[in-house]
Amino acid sequence: MFPRIKLRGMVPLAIAAVLTLLYHPSPAHGETGVTSDAITFGQSACFTGPNRNLGLYYRAGILAAFEERNRDGGINGRSLRLRSLDDGYEPEQAAANAERFVDENDVLAVIGGVGTPTARRIAPVLRTANIPFVGPFTGADFLRNTVRFPNVINLRAAYLDEVVSMVDYIVNELGKNRFGIIYQDDAFGRSVLRDYQVALEAHDLPILAKTAHSRNTHAVHAGLFMISKADLDAILIVGSYAANSEIINLSHSLGQDYIVANLSFVLSHELKKLVENPSEKILVTEVIPDPTSDASQVARRFRRALRPEYGQAETVETLVNEVALEGYILGRYVIDVLERMDGVLTRERFMSAALSQERFTIDDWNLEFAPGTNSGSRYIRLTNLGE
Repeated sequence: MFPRIKLRGMVPLAIAAVLTLLYHPSPAHGETGVTSDAITFGQSACFTGPNRNLGLYYRAGILAAFEERNRDGGINGRSLRLRSLDDGYEPEQAAANAERFVDENDVLAVIGGVGTPTARRIAPVLRTANIPFVGPFTGADFLRNTVRFPNVINLRAAYLDEVVSMVDYIVNELGKNRFGIIYQDDAFGRSVLRDYQVALEAHDLPILAKTAHSRNTHAVHAGLFMISKADLDAILIVGSYAANSEIINLSHSLGQDYIVANLSFVLSHELKKLVENPSEKILVTEVIPDPTSDASQVARRFRRALRPEYGQAETVETLVNEVALEGYILGRYVIDVLERMDGVLTRERFMSAALSQERFTIDDWNLEFAPGTNSGSRYIRLTNLGE
């Protein structure tokens, strides 16, 4: 079991190195990633760096689902294992991790990646090797192209769905029409920028100001100063919780009164802890139910399944957030897929079962794949940091 650390503290490199679960099964009967007593999945995500909590929380949710099932005997006597490699939210390292999964050929599928720029590098490597890539924590449109990426399975709504919901609300409900954007200058930010243009064009509105900043940086202040001259009343910030919180805090210190929109990738639980003055003007789209809800069956079961060691947290309460719940849903989905498979557990049969047109019901949460698609949900709810 990993040592317990505070998630908001620095994660030592030594701990990052052992995030790989120390289990390397030898194949049984030629089944990739499957032995007589275990089924192993791979994961490449950020467990170090400024966005490390996204990876730690996502992994914690997956492990909660796997260990919950393992306590009940696993899948036909086989335990579920997760082999996690750190990519630091850096595309080059993510590609190297994907190559490692291909070369070592000891996982049935790769699940639970975090981020668009890393997914852009992981997906092609796994496609070439015919390895399923399931549940990436991103709403990027290119991953929904089933011709280009027939190996990808998306469980969350697209960023376009999030942006359209956000813009419609700001225009129709709040009466704002002067929009700007500050975005992360990579595949993630540029993809959302295009979605933002589409959403605003539906209202015959332009983007009046835009600026970008580098990934994994705290140097985000210049962008806010650049757009301040445009007399905006709403801005979309496309980035991680670390960068977005700095922009929001600086905006408040300068006396700016924007409606500030954030996408689900921002991890609202963590953003709220970092923002100095949370308010109803700071909006966040979410793609899953409220993890604290007593009305949601899947949220209640998720909370019961959590253990602090899964996310190296001091308490279970630390792990009750949207990212960990999304990881739990991913883990439960993978379990459901395995239960639908007949005969030898192969990657081809996994993909066929995973994209079944029969609805997946996870307590009261549903995933459904229309013919020819690889996306199981379009659910969006709008929240704000004043709640």
